[in-house]
Amino acid sequence: MRLLLMIHSLGAGGAERVMTLIADALVSRGHEVHLLTLADVQEDFFSPVAEVKRVRLALASSSNSLAKAVCANIRRIVAIRGKMVELAPDAVVSFTTSVNVLALIAGARTGIPVFVSERVDPRAHALQRQWSILRDLTYRRARAIIVQTKAVADWYRERLPDGVEVATIPNPVAARTESAIPSLPVSGPYFLAMGRLVPQKGFDVLIRAFQLIAHDILANSLIIIGAGSEREALEGMVRERGLQSRVHVLDPVKDVTAVMDSAHAFVLSSRYEGFPNVLLEALAGGIPVIATDCPSGPREILDGGRYGLLVPPEDPEALATAMRRIATDAALRTQFSSAGTKRVEEYRPEVIVTEWEQILDGRKKPRRRMAPHSDN
Repeated sequence: MRLLLMIHSLGAGGAERVMTLIADALVSRGHEVHLLTLADVQEDFFSPVAEVKRVRLALASSSNSLAKAVCANIRRIVAIRGKMVELAPDAVVSFTTSVNVLALIAGARTGIPVFVSERVDPRAHALQRQWSILRDLTYRRARAIIVQTKAVADWYRERLPDGVEVATIPNPVAARTESAIPSLPVSGPYFLAMGRLVPQKGFDVLIRAFQLIAHDILANSLIIIGAGSEREALEGMVRERGLQSRVHVLDPVKDVTAVMDSAHAFVLSSRYEGFPNVLLEALAGGIPVIATDCPSGPREILDGGRYGLLVPPEDPEALATAMRRIATDAALRTQFSSAGTKRVEEYRPEVIVTEWEQILDGRKKPRRRMAPHSDN
């Protein structure tokens, strides 16, 4: 198949990482893959393999007024449509809401099937009103809507007309690589957290939780890896609490294997999620994990707590209790370490990419995964 994949950028984010993984896997199976970004190359953090043909529109600048935003999006639609017509792909796959909307409008009356994929839980993620309206109007034109959990699939089925296909395909877990241990500002065991430094990820809650156990668990530090608008505020929280020698906010890394392998435990403190890649990667590495029972993803991935500790979101006391338990219970760490590597078998890239192939070429619909527990 000739495929056109679309996303805003290949910056340091979960959706961007997954799109790169899927593009690489599809190319390895003999498909012709073009990967289009609205952003230019300067914003690339992840790099697909050379066989993936990159298309960079360099149309990702922000607008400071509604009129300018409308004009900018018209230019994007025209450019996207031009690439669709030029490449004549067998299918288009788009990631994230705003790009999905643009792709569906651009693809109207071209006869090219457009598959859109949500990468976050729409029940928790607030959209600007105009994007919410456009999503509801345009998504009914999609050949299929791909989401990551059953709960989100159910939400879309309730909102969209009968006949709109909604399918569940979770993220693949990245293949592990051998890499040198990076230089880290800690000498002992550490809790690790990773993600965009934005309110969604709840790193402020994590810092408060660590403060509650800092004097009890003197050997442990906390490392937060990421980039984003909240960095200055988070670093301010660390200074205000006198935790500069124990809590470190570091820049993103492309290869997370070594930094995860050296961690005492991985902590996901999010207020909401889509389907957190880093949680899968921690399980694949045999790292004990703690995660908030947020919408959506962690409960499904951890099977209701079978493969890691689940705590309520927005609850630093509960998170601190779980962190203390993991830090002091070697038997529990061993149990979760062994179980986690088995859990990720169904998320291997070859399994997930086969499901993408099946829905893109129409051979069959991917199975709708049934979580053993609700992720509400």
